[in-house]
Amino acid sequence: MESLLDFEECVMKLCSKMVEAGQAYSSANQLFLSGLAELSMYQKKDSVITNCLNQFNQGLQEMVSFHTMLFDQTQRAISHQLTNLCTQFLPPLAETRKEFLRIGEDLEMAAVKNAQVSRHKAGDAERASHLLLATHKCYQHFALDYCLQLNTFRAQQKVDILNSVFSFVHAQFTFFHQGFDLLRDLEPTMKTMAAQLSQLSADCAAERKDLENKHLLVQQRDASGEPMVSPCPGSDDIIQGYLFKRSRRKSKTWKRCWFSIRDNQLIYRKSHKEEAVVLFEDLRLCAVKSLEHIDRRFCFELLSVQKCCALQADSEQLKQVWLSALQGSIDLAYRERAGAPLAQPKEPPPSPAALGVALRGPGNQRCCDCGEEEPRWASINLGVTMCIECSGIHRSLGVHLSKVRSLTLDSWEAEQLDVSDEGRVKPSANSSR
Repeated sequence: MESLLDFEECVMKLCSKMVEAGQAYSSANQLFLSGLAELSMYQKKDSVITNCLNQFNQGLQEMVSFHTMLFDQTQRAISHQLTNLCTQFLPPLAETRKEFLRIGEDLEMAAVKNAQVSRHKAGDAERASHLLLATHKCYQHFALDYCLQLNTFRAQQKVDILNSVFSFVHAQFTFFHQGFDLLRDLEPTMKTMAAQLSQLSADCAAERKDLENKHLLVQQRDASGEPMVSPCPGSDDIIQGYLFKRSRRKSKTWKRCWFSIRDNQLIYRKSHKEEAVVLFEDLRLCAVKSLEHIDRRFCFELLSVQKCCALQADSEQLKQVWLSALQGSIDLAYRERAGAPLAQPKEPPPSPAALGVALRGPGNQRCCDCGEEEPRWASINLGVTMCIECSGIHRSLGVHLSKVRSLTLDSWEAEQLDVSDEGRVKPSANSSR
């Protein structure tokens, strides 16, 4: 929008220069027509504007040789029309944008306060939740108002640009007696443009009415509560939204970040200016659980052998959505892997013997729980080996805590074997902190 406004301002300045420099009319008019050509190039996606501006530009190039023009008519047709457009729409649009940004800051503060309230302070929690919901509704209303004004301005802008050019050409046709023959040749084009302008005005009015109706319907719609995080049509992301992330170095520090699940990975970015960072490389090697032992509400934890991360949603409802999405992504990754067809006719590359790789790691020669020798089972997300009896106990805990596989009967992927071969040593009574 700013580039188009710059072009409009350029056209108005060139027009004023043409009026003031009467003795240099020919050169000033040529510059003005060049400005119209640039404006046409900027509107190349709109065939109506582009075709009309191009056709009139060709005719007006020939009119430069007549060296006469009604400067006052031109000044009113171009400068006044576009100036009225800017003075009518831009000030309220700028004020609405200012309020929209301010409400956005209030929403961010309300979300932070809501997240910081202790689960033991029910009154404060209820007030913070109500404040967050009210601020979010206000933010949505300002967003709708801003979009309505912006779309109305853009729709009116097309009409005024075409109307300005049409008025300018019509003034030349009326007052240029010496160029009557040339303008008569342009008369069919002018009639076509007038019809297109009339149709565009009707379309603009219909579009404005439709936007106003949609705006009214959205305002009257019964808002049922806080926004839900949902799948993203047209995107590879399974789910995305804001979560608070606890710092690994400072346990009392929480940062609100944008998270998404894509390709069996949990990805986040701290701000829209920063690149996305992969938090967990493979969700199949992770477990997710709710956090109930900390002071902050709506928290859950994602764990792998390498690390764990505490996250916090804005509400219990959003927390359950994320828990379901994470667990569903883990389950789906296993189903897709299990159901993938074998490549034909090539043979799949041989995978390393799971038993040999697992027992090669320090401490893996015995069951991690009871200490029995020659374990034949392992947990792929915990990276430990176990006997058949303890493997049954692990299976009863659920796959969200321990995913058990046989070292001799099941197939293992290379990244899963790496978990069991990372060389971690079980601590003893004499181990350092």
